[in-house]
Amino acid sequence: MPHRPINFKNHYCVIDFLKTIAVQIIIFHHLSNYGPIPIKVHELFPGLIDFIGEYGRYAVQIFLVIGGYLSVKNLPQTLEKQGLFKTVFNRYLRLVPTYMTAILFTIACAALARAVHYEEYIGEPETLYQILAHLFFLQNLLGFDSISVGVWYVAIDWQLYIFISCLLFFLKSYRNILVILSLVMVASLMFFSRDATFENYFFYFAGAYGLGIIAFLAEDSSHPETKVPARILLILFSILIVSNTFFEIYIKNILEIIIAIMLAWKGKYLYRSETFQWTKLCIWFSQRSYCAFLIHFSLLLLGNTMFYFYHIESPEAAVVMMMIIWLLSWVFAHVLYIFIEFPSRKIQLR
Repeated sequence: MPHRPINFKNHYCVIDFLKTIAVQIIIFHHLSNYGPIPIKVHELFPGLIDFIGEYGRYAVQIFLVIGGYLSVKNLPQTLEKQGLFKTVFNRYLRLVPTYMTAILFTIACAALARAVHYEEYIGEPETLYQILAHLFFLQNLLGFDSISVGVWYVAIDWQLYIFISCLLFFLKSYRNILVILSLVMVASLMFFSRDATFENYFFYFAGAYGLGIIAFLAEDSSHPETKVPARILLILFSILIVSNTFFEIYIKNILEIIIAIMLAWKGKYLYRSETFQWTKLCIWFSQRSYCAFLIHFSLLLLGNTMFYFYHIESPEAAVVMMMIIWLLSWVFAHVLYIFIEFPSRKIQLR
């Protein structure tokens, strides 16, 4: 299927770079936590595996802040043209084809893995109700186990998108939106995000998402009336998060405010013509990050199954297998992007 050339005017340099780095960290975080391969790799690189296995999960916060930043870029115009229902439903249509394709492939890979060996991370055989719950992003809210490690994020992104869409649609005024958003963010950062019982709901992640929104408005020339209030809020939230670290360190909050400041400072930095050849690879990874995020667990299942089936004991071979899984994750992500994600963008309510 033909794919149009890269339009550098539609890409922000810093955002592409952050997405590229974050998705690699997430993939290796999961590769460091599941199956027999990381156990063997740990023998060679114990410090590295322990570090990325423990702290790699925080890379998701980068995507949350970027998600908030990009959500308000075109959302007001889209809501004005399409209304609330069409805007939200079209977002669903944008997410679900790639999402469900990856889930169905994961189900097949998990079935093969169970036939060879069983470990807890593979999960029990999927049920029809579990799959239907995933189809509507309700799996965690209804108490079903996630079929793949990345699908929870898509469900949360969907909730957060509905949240900001409702704020923009009903409040209209950006000043009023900032007031409500700030209150939700304070509640999220200071209370909800510290209690794991709320992690299936959007308000657990509203602090990170809101920081991205504020970062965008702080430099948004199309809404000059909100630039100063947004900048003040960004400073206040920076003070709140930094001062709070004196009592208890929350790495994810610190990372979120750093990313928000970066986006407010250089988020709209465009590529220069002389850097195009060097940045095409970064854009390539960025474009396929959603697909890689969803598909890599399937390859992890297959790689660990082969590793177990052939009774491989060599730590060096485990390192090679880990890198092969990483490489194949991007090969499959490319296929998924070209044949599913990119074409499915045309599926929209008009």
